Amino acid sequence: MIKIVTDSTCDLTPESIEKYGIHVEPMLVEIDGVTYRDGIEMTRDKFFDGLPRFRDIPKTAACSPGSLLEAYRAAHRAGATGILSVHISARLSGVCAAANIAAEDARAEGIDVRVVDSMSLSMGLGYLLELAGEMREKGATLAEIGDALDAKRLEIRMYALIDTLTYLRKGGRVSNLSAFVGELLKIKPLVHVKDGLITTIDKARTRSQGIDRMFEDAVRFAAGRKVLSASIMHSTGPIERDLQDMASRIRTLWGIEPVAPRVVTPIIGTHTGPAGLGLVVILA
Repeated sequence: MIKIVTDSTCDLTPESIEKYGIHVEPMLVEIDGVTYRDGIEMTRDKFFDGLPRFRDIPKTAACSPGSLLEAYRAAHRAGATGILSVHISARLSGVCAAANIAAEDARAEGIDVRVVDSMSLSMGLGYLLELAGEMREKGATLAEIGDALDAKRLEIRMYALIDTLTYLRKGGRVSNLSAFVGELLKIKPLVHVKDGLITTIDKARTRSQGIDRMFEDAVRFAAGRKVLSASIMHSTGPIERDLQDMASRIRTLWGIEPVAPRVVTPIIGTHTGPAGLGLVVILA
């Protein structure tokens, strides 16, 4: 049996994690001098409830090669014949680098490990994990699954609308001056993840304008292709109307039911802040 390993940026539901027997290695988040394991000591609800009151902007860290190696060893001891380790984009985090180091050590111990850079995160990564689980159940080999994920990751596009520049400024992602001007003008950056890298594609003055432009770009991405799946993510806040709007657009544009909205992990929420919106589009 092939064991699937990932990190806590995948934003899968507990039901999917249990269904496919996925091991989720927690990322780390430091809040006011205390380090927590994402999804264990620091849950989504606890994080977003406390975010306005944290003294300092949280800091995030990748899981270590040592912790991943222990996960590989445990899977091997439990009878896994191979391990598929799928992670957040290598251009966004050091997890893939840590996984490759751990995989090299594991192979020296006779453990077969395939590391896949999802070139995505959140439900983009989550979709690849579910695809891997389905392929495994149908008897695909480790190499076949890894190759399929390497191909499929190119057909995933993720978007995010950032409601406030405050957290990007505090995290050093934008300058104080840029953030001040942006907040003054009520600018909301629209970004996408392409080729594993986050790039700003537009700047909106209102949330509705940002959603319009998000879907305009998504339609261009999907032009001439069938959309297999579309997921909505968010970072809590007064956004119910936005979520309903996004779900309605998905049904109208592509004739599919959107994946139920997911609250993003604290690892992502640290950078977006509250009231962020996300969309993942996957082509058939």
